[in-house]
Amino acid sequence: MRRMLPLLAATLLSAILLPLVAFAKDREVSIGLQAAVTSIDPHYHNLSPNNSLSRHIFEALIRVDANQKLIPGLATSWRAVDDLTWEFKLRNNVKWHDGTPFTAEDVAFTLKRVPNVPNSPSSFATFTKPIVDVKIVDAHTIVFKTAAPHVLLPSDMAQVLIVSKLHGEKATTDDYNSGKAAIGTGPFKFAEYVPNQRVVMTANYGYWGGEGPWDKVTSRSSPTRRHAWRRSSRATCR
Repeated sequence: MRRMLPLLAATLLSAILLPLVAFAKDREVSIGLQAAVTSIDPHYHNLSPNNSLSRHIFEALIRVDANQKLIPGLATSWRAVDDLTWEFKLRNNVKWHDGTPFTAEDVAFTLKRVPNVPNSPSSFATFTKPIVDVKIVDAHTIVFKTAAPHVLLPSDMAQVLIVSKLHGEKATTDDYNSGKAAIGTGPFKFAEYVPNQRVVMTANYGYWGGEGPWDKVTSRSSPTRRHAWRRSSRATCR
């Protein structure tokens, strides 16, 4: 009997762990949105539902934490070199969702693109307007020049999501909405966008910030219902 105890314990442990492993690898969540997402293009429409969703796919150089403090994002540090010059050090070993490396070229491209998105109903150009020149020092160092002293530049950079130069150079807003150009560095990858209905994202398991709590996230437009979170039956039953 004593010899069987370790075997019984191992069997019981396996029985407990297997459902937990299944749960960990099959986690989904559905989110009800009170207002519809109007575009996947992170520079097209400065609208709260768009911005909230886009930050799961794309990322800014700087983040804002729960206490409104600026913290590193795709940039690990930033400093004012002088009254008109800001230097940003970019994070190493960050990959776009297609596996290509994130570099200063992507940042420079993004800042050029932001004020030139056609037919934008609410542009993000207000955040890039103070910058009059961009200099790439190396793959992970970039310098911004402003026309006048601008102490709020780090806060502005927290509002601008960086896009891939490779996929965005000739892309239209429709290309982002279809997923063709919706290649980010964030914790989730674009899967599907059906206007006025849903946006589906899947986990980016190679995310530099670590694995998130969900394998799949579906945001559904529910303009007549209160904003609510609902775990899918697959997540709650496993």
